[in-house]
Amino acid sequence: MYDRPAPLPKPPAIRAIRASMARWATGPRRAALALLPAVMLAGACQAAYPEHPVTLVSAFPPGGSTDVIGRMLSPKLGEIFKQTFIVENRAGASGNIASEYVVRSAGDGEVILIGNNTMTVNAALGVKQNFDLRKDLTPIIAIAETPVALAVSSKLPVNSVQELIAYGKAHPGTLSFSSCGTGTAQHFAGVEFAHRAGIDMVHVPYKGCAPALTDGLGGQVPVMFNAISNIDPQLKSGKIKLLAVATKHRVPFHPDVPALAEMPGFQDYDFAVWLGFFVTAKTPQPLVDKLRKEFLALAREKETRDALTQRLFVPLDMDGPQLQQQIATELVKWKKLADEYHITID
Repeated sequence: MYDRPAPLPKPPAIRAIRASMARWATGPRRAALALLPAVMLAGACQAAYPEHPVTLVSAFPPGGSTDVIGRMLSPKLGEIFKQTFIVENRAGASGNIASEYVVRSAGDGEVILIGNNTMTVNAALGVKQNFDLRKDLTPIIAIAETPVALAVSSKLPVNSVQELIAYGKAHPGTLSFSSCGTGTAQHFAGVEFAHRAGIDMVHVPYKGCAPALTDGLGGQVPVMFNAISNIDPQLKSGKIKLLAVATKHRVPFHPDVPALAEMPGFQDYDFAVWLGFFVTAKTPQPLVDKLRKEFLALAREKETRDALTQRLFVPLDMDGPQLQQQIATELVKWKKLADEYHITID
C-alpha cells in the first residue's frame, strides 16, 4: 500500500558522498553554505513569530506610564502579530528587576521590556545591576515621551516662571521642590532649574510621583517637578498652577504653556521621559528587524498618535539605532549632572 523507502547507502558510499561534498564546497560555494543557517533563521523568524503569547514586561507598577503604554498597545499588537500580548508588571529596584528578567529571557522575542530613561539614570549613577544596559538589551523603538512639568501650589503668589524666579531671589532659602525620587528625571530637572535660575531650592524626594503630588496639592512643598500626566487632572481643582514644561518644545495638549527651553539661559534644557521597548540582546537580528518594522509602523499610525496624545504622552517614532544613541547621550548627561550636584543613589 505504501512505497517502500529506498535502502540507505552503505558506509563506503556515505564516505564517498561526504568527500564529494567537501570537494564541491570550496570558495564561493563554502561561503554560500555558511550563510544558509542565517537565511533559514530569517525565514523562520518571519514565518513563525510569535509561536506563543507575548509578554510585555512593565518595569513599574500598574497605573504608571509604562503600564499604560503596554495596555493601550497590546490589543493592536495582538492583531498585527496574530497572537495574544499580555502586560506583566515586574516593579522594583528602579526598574532593574524587569530589565534583568528580560535580559535572561530566551531571545525568541516573546518577552519584551517596556522601560524608560530611569534605565539610563541607574546605569550612569552606578546602581548595582546584573546586566549591562548597552550590551545585554537591544532597543526596538521609543514610542512616546512624558514631559516633566514645573508646577506650583496655588498658595505660592506666582503665575509664571519669571515670577517664580523673582520670588526665589527675593526670598532666598524659603523655596522647596518635590520630585518622584532621588536620581529621577524630575530630581535632575529641579536642581538644574534652580542652578540656571540662580535661586536656592531645597529638594524633597518622595517614593513615587503620586505622594510628591499630594504634598504639592496641600502646599507643604510649593514647587513641583512631576510628570505632566499626574499634574494635568489636578489643574481644574485650582490647587496647583502649571507654569512650564521641562522640554525642548511645547506639548500639543497644553499649547499655551511655555517650554522652559524657550527662555534665556534654558535653551538646551530638556527633561522629558521617553518610553521604549527592548528585547534581550540574544534575540536574532532578523527578528529584531521584524519587530522594529512592525512597531514603527504602529507608532506612525494616526490612531496610535491620537491615543497617546489623549493620554498626555507626546508621540515618538524613534527607531532602535536612534534610541541606542539617545541612551549613550543620556549616560553622559546624567553622569555629568550627578557629579556636578553630588547626586547619588544608595
